Amino acid sequence: MTQTAAFTGLDFARLGKRGGADWLQDWEDRAAARLVPFQPITPQERLESFRQLNFRPHGMYVPDDEDAQRELLRRIAHVGTYQIPDQRLREYHALQDETERWEQQGVLGHWIGQQAVARSNARFRIVAWGRRGGKTTEAAMEAICAAKFRPRSWIWLAAPTMKLVSRAFDKVVECVRDNDLKWRTFRDTTQEKLIVLENGSRLEGMSLENIWSAAGAAIDLAIIDEAAQIYPEAWSRAILPPLTDRNGQALLISSWEGEGDFFHQKALDARADMAAHGGDAAWEMFQDASYDINFYAFPQGRQTPALAQAAKEMEPYEFLEQFGGIPAAARERVFPEFKEKVHVTDCPYNPDLPVLLACDPSGGSNAYAILAIQEYTDMTVIIDELYETHRSTEEVAEIMSSRAWFKGVKISNDGDLLPRWEVEGISDMICDSAQPEEMRRWQRMGFPAYIIEKKPQVWERIPVTRNIIRDPVRFFRLYRSRVNMILEDMGRAPDSDNELPVEEQRALVIEVEESLNDENLVGETLAYLRSCARLRVDRHCLYTIAEFKQYSYPKRRQLNQNYQEKPRDWMDHSMDALGYYTWVKKRFEGEPEAPESYSYLDTHVEPTDDSDITRPKPAPEVVARMPLSRGRMFMDHVRTAHKKGEWEPQSYLAVAR
Repeated sequence: MTQTAAFTGLDFARLGKRGGADWLQDWEDRAAARLVPFQPITPQERLESFRQLNFRPHGMYVPDDEDAQRELLRRIAHVGTYQIPDQRLREYHALQDETERWEQQGVLGHWIGQQAVARSNARFRIVAWGRRGGKTTEAAMEAICAAKFRPRSWIWLAAPTMKLVSRAFDKVVECVRDNDLKWRTFRDTTQEKLIVLENGSRLEGMSLENIWSAAGAAIDLAIIDEAAQIYPEAWSRAILPPLTDRNGQALLISSWEGEGDFFHQKALDARADMAAHGGDAAWEMFQDASYDINFYAFPQGRQTPALAQAAKEMEPYEFLEQFGGIPAAARERVFPEFKEKVHVTDCPYNPDLPVLLACDPSGGSNAYAILAIQEYTDMTVIIDELYETHRSTEEVAEIMSSRAWFKGVKISNDGDLLPRWEVEGISDMICDSAQPEEMRRWQRMGFPAYIIEKKPQVWERIPVTRNIIRDPVRFFRLYRSRVNMILEDMGRAPDSDNELPVEEQRALVIEVEESLNDENLVGETLAYLRSCARLRVDRHCLYTIAEFKQYSYPKRRQLNQNYQEKPRDWMDHSMDALGYYTWVKKRFEGEPEAPESYSYLDTHVEPTDDSDITRPKPAPEVVARMPLSRGRMFMDHVRTAHKKGEWEPQSYLAVAR
């Protein structure tokens, strides 16, 4: 092909990567890549890209068999004792290869560490490891992988602030330079971070301080660093819509920042998605202690000298959150005793027992919360919840009338000023005394409503509620048995932990709390904790369960600052309703019950684990009656004080005439 005079002297080889006549094919390939939906990066492509980039993710294939697990952990610990780094890595990689062959041979198990994240097929992945777990390194390598295997792809490296964006972006820059990848554009300033590779792929740093700056984008992969610090709107408005256009993927990485934030809620959602859909789940979560997975940083696991020193100097919950991958919930949560595995199950309505209603009214935007409760001699059972916003009392009553446990009959016509019911099966309706008018409205509709006399402060009723969530005496026995087991391993006498130096006491508390973490609750430990609990919540009471996890005290600005005893006025509507119930009904705990009442545990089958949920059935030969005690006499007195009077609606037109 001859060149015209207009193009004489132009070097076409510089316009394309391959030079010569192939320059046009390069452009066509990049243009075509933007015309079709993004093809998700497969695990095989990730691992192949990692090999080409000379990156070997940490992690092993761990068998499900417990004996095989212990043997593998013993071998990893032995490899970690090698003093020469090169020899240590060679042996570790050889052990990795051996465990991979176990998977190929059909041994049941699962991957951990960076290997598990890289081998996941989920579109959205959450990595909740401790510090120094290798999250940012894995994310940076995945960004390079997507840019390399998908020409013209657009990858975001996002974080709450541009300063935090720099951490992942610097890792990407380091990888690009180490592997001599060619770029067409490179900008790295305090305001803009962008690399455009020769194949047209864009690696862009994105601060989530201003979520509106993301409008109009269409991205293929989003990596969100320090995801525990972003607001929910950053995900729903800034990240998810741009991913939707191209069927893109997302990787959310962070250490825990307590519970109740966006990251923690998404982690719970991911776990539920995994349980419901298995390998086809859109979300997958990875939660591990840094010292259990990152052999490169912690070759001796928990016994790595620097980590052992940190355990002696840091507060136990802080250490578990920063390195153990366990949210430091107990630091600020009002009810850290509440554990979903322990307290949440199927709680069907028992027609032999009356229903008690605990009510936290609302005028509009806040939730109007009502808990439906049934009492046994040894258990308080929340069988249902109403959690309605922008509803009047009358609307809430209409919603309540549709529930299976509501046995009332409506006796007024639709044209009446106020609906009225002949209520059956509801013995009490405990209302907030701050809104006595709400109590009167319920009474006029036929409900046995009354307010709390001499309403206590919030911090006064919390201990009463805490004792029904977990029996302190029974739990103390379990806790001390765990402490003594660790003391025995240390070669010390039982109950001698008070004789240890303060730093060793901290390390001991870390081990005990680690063993009682939700992830480790199985078998006898789980069964014992269930026996300690005197509260059950039906699994469909989603708002109540969420409030138990998020009801918290204000954060301390300084570590040595005392907590305010009053919890935050947020996510507390069901908790307030429960507090009214416990204050009125449970202050008289310990009094003798009448023999006619019967046990919840004797009439309900507790699940052995999360996969074996048996619907409880009451014993047919036992007749249920309410417990009789001095507290019961007090309740009769309260009801008498708030007896409903005769009330008939009057017509406005009749009065006006």
